[in-house]
Amino acid sequence: MRGYSQYFWLIHFIGDLFIVNFSFLLAFYLKFDTLMFSDKYKFLFIIFNGIWVLVALFLELYKLKRLRRLDRVLFNLFKAFVFNAFVISAILFSLKASEFSREHLYTTYVLLFALIMLWRYSAIKLIYLYRKSGFNYKRVIIIGGNEVANQLYTYFMSDDVLGIKVKGVFSDSDIYFDVKDSIRRGGLDDLESFALDNTIDEIYYSMPLTYTQRIRGLVDFCDQNMIRFKIVPDFRGFIFKRVNIDFYDDVPIVTLRAEPLTDITNRFLKRVFDIMFSSLVIVFVLTWLYPIMAILIKLSSKGPVLFKQARSGVGNMEFMCYKFRSMTQSVEADTKQACKGDTRITKIGAFLRKSSLDEFPQFINVFMGDMSIVGPRPHMLLHTEEYSALINKYMVRQLVKPGITGAAQIKGYRGETKELKDMEGRVRLDVWYIENWSLSVDINIIFYTIWNIFKGDEKAL
Repeated sequence: MRGYSQYFWLIHFIGDLFIVNFSFLLAFYLKFDTLMFSDKYKFLFIIFNGIWVLVALFLELYKLKRLRRLDRVLFNLFKAFVFNAFVISAILFSLKASEFSREHLYTTYVLLFALIMLWRYSAIKLIYLYRKSGFNYKRVIIIGGNEVANQLYTYFMSDDVLGIKVKGVFSDSDIYFDVKDSIRRGGLDDLESFALDNTIDEIYYSMPLTYTQRIRGLVDFCDQNMIRFKIVPDFRGFIFKRVNIDFYDDVPIVTLRAEPLTDITNRFLKRVFDIMFSSLVIVFVLTWLYPIMAILIKLSSKGPVLFKQARSGVGNMEFMCYKFRSMTQSVEADTKQACKGDTRITKIGAFLRKSSLDEFPQFINVFMGDMSIVGPRPHMLLHTEEYSALINKYMVRQLVKPGITGAAQIKGYRGETKELKDMEGRVRLDVWYIENWSLSVDINIIFYTIWNIFKGDEKAL
């Protein structure tokens, strides 16, 4: 049985929307003992629904691939909930809409959080049980007996919730991995009759692409019998894990690195997000944080409030990076990293570094366009020169704007890089970010960064 996966997103969407409206209406009834709306609450009701839909689509809550990890689904839902509350609050604040009941809004969000988490958990569990019971799956065949075929087979067999059943593995040579007894093993001569007898939905070809005549024959067979044919190329010889294939007329062109931010629309979206986010932080945080920090920094040691240093930016262009000064003034500032027990760090500086408050002036860099909220951390000019000669792909980091936080920072590669492998790990994750960028990835990283600040990061010096 197959064909219903395409509707799973719609089930989630309709369920979410029902709960959003139910929570709003129930909270309104509990507060006012009526469901008769005034015009202002009709406006809020429409805005509430619209913002939820936009946030849900923006964070890609309804992508089926997210069904595999329940904890991730619930975490993404929590982010949508927080983001929705943030946007609604910003709209009401900008409109100076103080006449709305806070108790109503608080009750709405409490109900929404509880009910939508319960609904999504139940829905995913039901889908899991539905597929585990043998419904809504695709029957597939793997062609090949090599390592790529083994990896594909292991992935398909890893979880029933994928909705995939491997019915056979066929190859014109030995199959070098174990296959369950219930799964047919055979040569390519047996493949067509087996595919027809077992109503196969998809065939995955993982053998060499040089067998053009054989591939053409398999494609024709699949087209005639409405079977989807998919080629699994072996790119393991490349360090890059993501490739794009474009066509110049009939000539296939393989691009070894996907860069979403080369698209002008993506760059525009990221810039708009940066301006909005940095503006909010500058207006609502830096306006009161800066005077407080200025007093404390001045009392702790002589010198300016801000530490300014030339850093490597996009295109390896230099820019002046701002931070709250956390160390005494030193001639080593442009050559030596801060390390554990560094005597240059002041008392207030230790707190600033541990809490990441020293980074807040960089929101000014973001607003000015030298940095982004999320991206590879900007390094000292000397480090860029040194590490670019030691680490392959180091300079790939300079293809995008540096960020206040990044994928490397939330994965533990923060602070002092004592050994070369520390910087290699940072570079690897920075390159991953460049190849996998999306606004939802940025929001993920921001959430994890905030979480790490409250949780505490042992690498924060």
